[in-house]
Amino acid sequence: MNWSATVITSATADTEPSIVVTFDDAKYLFNVGENTSRAWLHSNHGWKKTKAIFLTSVDTQRASGLSGLLMFFADSGSKKVSLTGPSGLLHYLASMRLCLRRANMELKHNEVPPSVARDVTPTPVYSDDKIKVYALPIHASTIDSADEALTPDSSVLAKRKRSPSPDVPSKRTPLADVAPEVVDEAAEPLDPYVPPEEAEVAAAAPDDLAALFESDPQEWRRLVIQNMFPFKAPEESQENAYLRRKRELKAKKRRQGYENAGLPLPLELRQSSSSVAPLCPEANAIRSERAWRLPRFAYGPEGKSSLCYVLVGPAGRGRFDAAKAEQLQVPHGAERSRLTRGETITFTVDDGAGNRIERTVAPEECMGPSETPLAMLVFDVPTPSHISELVKSFTQDPFYSKFRSKATPASAQEPIVYAVYHLCGVGVLEDERYKNFMRGFPEDTHHIISSREHGDNRVVFTKAALNQLQLSTLDPDMFPLPVHTLRPRCDLASIPGLPARVHHLYANCHIEMRPVKEPCFDPFAVKNDIFNSMVEKGSPVRIPQNVVHAFGTAKGKIEQVQKRLTRKSRPGDDVEIIPLGSSSATPTAYRNVSSLLVRIPGYGGILLDAGEGTWGQLARMYGDDGQNRATGVWEILRNLRCIFVSHMHGDHHLGLSKILAMRRLMDPAPAQPLHLIGLPSHLMYLQELEDLEDLGLDLNGGNGVKMISANFLCQGYGHQGGSSHRYYYTAHSLTRARNRQYIEDLKSTLGLKHFRTVDVEHKTKCYGAVIEHRDGWSIVYSADTMPSAALVDAGQYPTLLIHEATMGDEEADQARAKGHSTFSQALQIGDDMHAENILLTHFSARYPKIPPTTSLPDSPRASPAPSPHLGLAFDCTKFTIGDMWKQQFYLPAIELNLGDVAKDDIDENSTFSAWD
Repeated sequence: MNWSATVITSATADTEPSIVVTFDDAKYLFNVGENTSRAWLHSNHGWKKTKAIFLTSVDTQRASGLSGLLMFFADSGSKKVSLTGPSGLLHYLASMRLCLRRANMELKHNEVPPSVARDVTPTPVYSDDKIKVYALPIHASTIDSADEALTPDSSVLAKRKRSPSPDVPSKRTPLADVAPEVVDEAAEPLDPYVPPEEAEVAAAAPDDLAALFESDPQEWRRLVIQNMFPFKAPEESQENAYLRRKRELKAKKRRQGYENAGLPLPLELRQSSSSVAPLCPEANAIRSERAWRLPRFAYGPEGKSSLCYVLVGPAGRGRFDAAKAEQLQVPHGAERSRLTRGETITFTVDDGAGNRIERTVAPEECMGPSETPLAMLVFDVPTPSHISELVKSFTQDPFYSKFRSKATPASAQEPIVYAVYHLCGVGVLEDERYKNFMRGFPEDTHHIISSREHGDNRVVFTKAALNQLQLSTLDPDMFPLPVHTLRPRCDLASIPGLPARVHHLYANCHIEMRPVKEPCFDPFAVKNDIFNSMVEKGSPVRIPQNVVHAFGTAKGKIEQVQKRLTRKSRPGDDVEIIPLGSSSATPTAYRNVSSLLVRIPGYGGILLDAGEGTWGQLARMYGDDGQNRATGVWEILRNLRCIFVSHMHGDHHLGLSKILAMRRLMDPAPAQPLHLIGLPSHLMYLQELEDLEDLGLDLNGGNGVKMISANFLCQGYGHQGGSSHRYYYTAHSLTRARNRQYIEDLKSTLGLKHFRTVDVEHKTKCYGAVIEHRDGWSIVYSADTMPSAALVDAGQYPTLLIHEATMGDEEADQARAKGHSTFSQALQIGDDMHAENILLTHFSARYPKIPPTTSLPDSPRASPAPSPHLGLAFDCTKFTIGDMWKQQFYLPAIELNLGDVAKDDIDENSTFSAWD
């Protein structure tokens, strides 16, 4: 049974290490940092056979891509996935309940306790017919003595009794929020929005539900997760399978009828009874209590644990001895196949005297000895303080110590460690204790090392980077190259004391575990990585001649306009616009999900939505050298004054926690607060995550994150959907007085006259934004919406309208059914608003490179004077509002450079239904 391990992503500006173990019919993934899904799309490794995910930690570094990946799995047909992680896993999963629910997939979760018994053989945290996986939690130790850590004591095992990590349930009512203050009864209602179809069937909470919340927080979280992933694969007969397929075909036709008519789906079509198991009464009740904050979670006295994994592969079958089989007269065909599968066979043979006799042959009579199983280890060591406990486990524990031994195995069934993946925090790799620990493994063990102090910063999304490289010859200011380094910061060979076989953990590093081969680069990835190869060799940019001609034509026309006309500076001309993600619902090879940065000279920045990968896009644009946290992307983060999050769909907010976590690492700390405008459900989500990781939420003063309710800023522009939205009115900490104070502080900081939100028409509670500056310019941001009269009324005569244009005009019915706009509809909104400039964004993944331009004007404007000027958002571009007129001259050349727009760069894994 052949298998291998491949690095999907490494420690770069926009990714964290993730490793996939591959068999012919199964895959197993270790860690899911931000952009794992997009990087997987970019590779040749499909995910449809993924059976299990293993997390070393539940935080933004190792797990912030989990929600997006689970959506990809569910929407691409995966029916069951196992998830294993350390203490806090259930809390982390349950915190996603407002944006992650997939009724067509079962998620089997396993939270590893923070301590394990050291004197017994551990039970695998996961096992199947191919692998066994063991998990070892390690903690930061206050005793870091090298002598204590490296001196094994056979008489005293590293046996610690730890109390389990306690949950800390709230002593207030479950509906109360975290801030212990008097609640303003007139406060705005707390989201989340609950679709009326669900609200109608949600059972009232039983009397003992609140008691369960208090008495058994883990059970509460399990029920929440059960509601998020209620699928149970049915065991059915052939006849029942035929009837089920018939029902599903009928339901599909009904769904298409509703979608074509632009009507909401009935509940029975939203949740198929053939694939969703009935929820227990408690879980069904919890469906109606999704606005409750999760029970508090706190780590135990030992603190947060990091998991290290031991994966033991299958023992290969011995070789079939054909000569011995002939001697025993084993028949050819099926009988020999049964022997190779380990089965004992019985057959009849001629005894030489004309008699037929029965003979039994066991597998060991015809099979050679089994191959020794191989193992791979994954060590996540965040700080030098974690080294002591890891070393003790692999020197004193009877089970784990056999994996770190140079002695010949006692039997052929004992696994041999062939590869160790080291995820090293700052100061770990060059610690003498850790180097000594590494040298204790067998000489032929390969050590693959991830360390931001030593690794490189190669470009991950090379297709987008190659396009940017080509477009930089058109306009280097508008299309800057992604910041990258191809060489490691430190050559491992220069570090004394490391074992012989050490390698940097590079993306696409591949190791064949059976048959055993040396580490190498995935040849498919090398072949398709044109960008890094071109930059490394110093090769000139290769651009087709017709594209070069189009670039020249566009630049020539712009030069002519600039020479012929003079234009006085207008308010807002110097405001910089940086699209960071322009894709709807799911990322593509060329575009990330929604986010856009507005930089106001002399005041600071505003981030409009923050989909997964927003931090990485910023880091690629402005640079992160891994050492100086005062320049590059850190300077951008320091000057960020406001984040506006429009709604709870994951493609608009799943990158938020990463940005807040990185803000906590700034040195020196920011002098001013960061104002976060979002739904109260966003506040609840972040408060729940902060139980696991410090995000810098600051409700009581200082330079932390100040939450402002988007509900509070919605002044008089009501939702156009009538009764289609329902709210849970619950107590929360965002009082009117606090909202008022925070928004006034924000307006003063950014020089704003107004910051208003507008209730727009989408499939869930969603706000657009109207930003007016005292200098006389304004920006309107539509967020996700159908054409909205309320937005038009609120945003008259904007300097810039940023409007979603998810679908082409030919898909108007589908756009209406999904609560989105087409190109022509977005342009009409701009005309109705009398916008000076229109920037279209949020393009469906159906258009992987460039959206269809059939709705755009036939030719660009003759000069920068008339308006509106129209542009399309391209990731990691930057321009001022005053230069937007250039885009219309560039668009034909850009489209030609991207090639055939009908060619889909998303492979078999593509899916468009996650949030669309």
